[in-house]
Order: sequence, then structure tokens, then C-alpha cells
Amino acid sequence: MSLCVLDGDLISFKASAACEKRYIVATHKASGRSKRFDNRTALRDWLKTQDKWEESDFDIQDERDVSPIENCLHTVKMMVQNISAATGCSESKIVVQGSGNFRESLLLPTKYKGGREDMIKPFHLKEAQNYLKGKYKAEIANGVESDDILSMYAYEGYTKKKKIVQCSVDKDARQCMGWLYDWDKMSQPMFVSGLGELYLRPDGKLSGHGRKWLYVQGLVGDNADVYRPTELSGARFGEKTAYKLLKDLDSDRACWSEIQRLYKEWYSSPISYTSWNGVPVEADYLDIMQMYFTCAHMLRYEGDKIDVKSILDKMGIEI
Repeated sequence: MSLCVLDGDLISFKASAACEKRYIVATHKASGRSKRFDNRTALRDWLKTQDKWEESDFDIQDERDVSPIENCLHTVKMMVQNISAATGCSESKIVVQGSGNFRESLLLPTKYKGGREDMIKPFHLKEAQNYLKGKYKAEIANGVESDDILSMYAYEGYTKKKKIVQCSVDKDARQCMGWLYDWDKMSQPMFVSGLGELYLRPDGKLSGHGRKWLYVQGLVGDNADVYRPTELSGARFGEKTAYKLLKDLDSDRACWSEIQRLYKEWYSSPISYTSWNGVPVEADYLDIMQMYFTCAHMLRYEGDKIDVKSILDKMGIEI
């Protein structure tokens, strides 16, 4: 028996987003005349050709043309079928997000995934999610992220030597031990194991897999999830710097030594700040390091927790 576990959140989002065409309508405040543009960038490009108007002269309304729900649900169905078939697995399971996420309680300066509240969600998103819950009896992730559940399944396969493939295009999945299928970038599943590697894609973006990918995320953060380890220090540190730092290191100890060195550099003395929810916080570099690696680390099993101090102790790295 082989099992593929699909990220239902991504499937429902991509399917519902594909079933609508978004645009904006810019209405000139003085005259009341309106003009349609694909997006705000197109409006700004058009304004550059005009001598008399600025963006502030217009009221801008987000609009969309939406396909029938039947089209969206058909797209969901085909995505599930095609992704499952590409893995070669005999069985499949869907996971979707439920309520709660332990990372939301972290005393970050900016709320975890806090930049998503104002995002305009696809019109059919809720119905697509409900379709996955009903037709496929999707597993609901409560208290953790659906990404964590997928990671747990992959790790179970890794430890028990079973083919359990997590199917996700989310870059978090690349740190997880076990089988992975990114349907946007892979022609077939790959097996992730060990320290892993980092590489630059042809477009110049950083990618990789294995524990090194976790280390990158623990240093750089994730704009999509709205956390950045250097936020409180003001230091500049990006993906390409992380790549140069970690790419040739050949052990976990060497990686953790460099990670600790950077956090001690960024937070050379204890700091005081107010968290996103108004809590006064006093923290040293180790507290900050623990907080951001808790954000980045995908769970391997229920109750799993990354403990930065224990890892440094185990590696023989002086705190």
C-alpha cells in the first residue's frame, strides 16, 4: 500500500482562483467616468501616459468575473485526480485547515500570517473547501497547520519505510523528511533525507531540501507567513546571503554554529519590545532564535517541538 496526502488548502485556492478573472475599475472623481484595468500596475502605467491626472484623482474598485461553481468543482476534482495519479500511489487523502494554529500564540512583533486579513479571497474558495471535506472526507487540521499534518504523514513514511507522499507546492514542505511531490515543479515524487542541499534556480530564486532548507527559513523567514528573524534588529539578511553561508557546510553542527553566530550578532544584548498583541517582551538572542525556529519548523509527529537550546547543547556549541 502507498499513500499520497494532498494539501487541500492549496488545491481549493488554486482551483477557485483559476475560475475568476480579477480587474479594477478606476472612476475619475471629478467627471464620474470609469475605465477598466487588469490591475493597479496597469492603471499606473496608463497614468504615466497622461499629463493631467494622478492616481489620487480616481476611486478604485476591485471587481471580478466569476465562472460557475460547477467549473470550479470540476477543476478541484481534476487536480485531485491528476496529482494523485502522478505520485503512483494506490490511495489518497486530503488535508484542509481547520481552526487554531499554535504559531498564532507566539509573541512575534508582527502576527504570524497577519498580512492575510485584508486579502481578497477567491469567490468560490469556501465551496471548494467544503467540496473536499464532503466528497473526499478530508482530514481537518485543528491547532496546527495543514502543512504540519502533511509533514507528519511524510515523516511516518520516512521512519516506517513506507511510501507516503506529501503533495504540496508550499516551500515549507521541502524541509520535511520523506517523500515529496510538488506538482508545480516536479515530474515525479522525490525522497527528502538528511542535511540536504541548497541551489539557485534559473530565475535566481533560492530553493533546496532537507534540514538546510529549515535552516534557511530559520534565518531568512517567510514573507508569505509574515515572519522575519531580523525584524527586531533591523539587520539585512536575504536568501542569497543564506545560500552563500550554508551551501558548502557539510554538517548540522557547522550550520547551527553559523546560525547561532548570526543571532548573537543580530541580538548582541537582550531587547525589549511589544508583541503584535500588545504583550511587553524581554528576550535574549536564544529566545528570539527559539521563537523564529518554532515558526519555521514543520512538525514531524504530534507534540513535536524544536528546542534550540537542546540542539546547541547536543552539538557541543557553547551558548
